[in-house]
Amino acid sequence: LASGFSAKCYDGKPFFSDAHQVGKNTVSNKGTAQLSLEAYIAARAGMMSLTNTKGRALNIVPDTLVVPPALEAKARDILVADFINGSRNTMQGTAKPLVVPQLAGHDSAWFLLSTSRPLKPLIYQERKKAKFVSKTAETDDNVFMKKQFLYGADSRGNAGFGFWQMAYGSDGSAKA
Repeated sequence: LASGFSAKCYDGKPFFSDAHQVGKNTVSNKGTAQLSLEAYIAARAGMMSLTNTKGRALNIVPDTLVVPPALEAKARDILVADFINGSRNTMQGTAKPLVVPQLAGHDSAWFLLSTSRPLKPLIYQERKKAKFVSKTAETDDNVFMKKQFLYGADSRGNAGFGFWQMAYGSDGSAKA
């Protein structure tokens, strides 16, 4: 996800871009706002307001807020807490928070995804199913010589960007 601000998707634009073309309209799925209740509401409304070239709603409903560990508390406040600053949280339960440790280092970036439909924002293609191997027999060299048990997995696959309409990304670079 973090590379989506520069890596291109099927339309030749970065996956998160403010210049996607839908017919004659230019559409954005990229933001710079820091994660907040207001930024979440705006991103959610933007995704839900997307239309096709004929102006028909795409009926996209985001369901997952992806954050780095540094933003976990904010994400949980927005999506799980009953109250925010003494006011009832109207966005509670509108999506699920997903904390991704691999996003550490991108501490201000956050992503809103719609993952419940057949078309996905991200695609994983499995070429070879994972095969787990263990070397735990007493006659294995590693066990006999070093008293070590070894485990491994062999698989093949690839991941890439799917439909940009199913995702919103903010680098969080705007000053609060």
